[in-house]
Amino acid sequence: MAEKKENAKQFSQGFLQSKKAFAKLFIGKSIEREIQKGTRLIYGTTIKKTKGEAKKGEIAWLVDEKGKFIAQAFYNPKNAVIAQIVSLKEKEKIDEGFLQSKILKASAFRSETLKLGTTHRMFYGEADGIPGLLIDRFNNICSVQISCPGVEIWKQKIAEILLEIQGVETVVERNDSRNRVKLGLPVMKGVIAGNKKTQTIIEEGKVKFEVDVLRGHKTGFYLDQRENRLRLAEYCSEGKEMLDVFSYTGGFGLHAAASGANVTMIDLPEALQQARRNAKLNGLEDKISFIEGNAFEQTEKLISKAEKFDIISCDPPAFVQKSEDLEKGKKAYHQINYNCFKLVKDGGILATSSCSHFLSEMEFLDLLIAAAANAGKRVSLVEKRFQSRDHLTPIASKKGNYLKCYFLRVEDA
Repeated sequence: MAEKKENAKQFSQGFLQSKKAFAKLFIGKSIEREIQKGTRLIYGTTIKKTKGEAKKGEIAWLVDEKGKFIAQAFYNPKNAVIAQIVSLKEKEKIDEGFLQSKILKASAFRSETLKLGTTHRMFYGEADGIPGLLIDRFNNICSVQISCPGVEIWKQKIAEILLEIQGVETVVERNDSRNRVKLGLPVMKGVIAGNKKTQTIIEEGKVKFEVDVLRGHKTGFYLDQRENRLRLAEYCSEGKEMLDVFSYTGGFGLHAAASGANVTMIDLPEALQQARRNAKLNGLEDKISFIEGNAFEQTEKLISKAEKFDIISCDPPAFVQKSEDLEKGKKAYHQINYNCFKLVKDGGILATSSCSHFLSEMEFLDLLIAAAANAGKRVSLVEKRFQSRDHLTPIASKKGNYLKCYFLRVEDA
């Protein structure tokens, strides 16, 4: 504990150093232009030289070849991303006041401008001005995830700020991602402030979902598909047959059932436990059937039985979690989408998604085109969709729109 306090003290002192004490990272004109366009992640390979010393998590200056100030950034010397820009202002203090201002501004934008109620992504890293900080709100519970050493020492202060926001009573940290290990940060999960309540029921349109912030995936629940779930439900009606592949908590399928469709959900047994509870919570048990098992195998069984569906949602986990997985992941996406194309009725809808950062939009489209051709289908784009509005994306971010979601009309060729 004493060591943690000492580290926090050192970091805090680092934020308030005089400009002479800041380590300087010299960059070339090409990177300077990219920063002007909005780039906020600086790779170590682009640094020409360094001057001075800074510890992991402290503020360093990015300067041009002559030493002129460009930006302030969190420094992480042993990481591929050596600097994460936090301010373009030379005299701006990166302190607790800065942190509070950014969080409250982000929260107000979601609640007042986007009018998203009390369940939304409250803060989304560099889009909201602090790289490596992610906050999701589920009613009176906030779930915090940190992926930047410079933000890590603010964890308790972040919790204090969140408890000042109207209605927030619990702050949970979901710092249990594998990426934390690569950053040299401890893997941790639990309540860090407020009361001990970590479960709640959220409302999404006509549908309610149980959320266990400590046990659910990621920060507790996938908010990025919210608007896509609501939109797909508009294509569903009484008598329609809908298949929800990789259903997990039942997001797409429950909305379809609430709109009158008869729904079949496919996922592993442990994943479907939550979907069953949510079906009961919404009184939709009679509208939904469950198939437990591997989605690839179960969709192939449905094909062998000549089953057909009016609407299919295919929302798999990220098959490409790192660049080395790309080719293997492409094959998995191709196969599951081929299966889904075979299961769609002539003139039906396939809503298919990829949340893989390392799979580009063009690569995803190319494999969908190939899968459709192999399945003997003619496919037209109905809607191209991304993550929900609360997942703001810097316009210069090449990987910001990580969620690729296409609503496709599928016809027999």
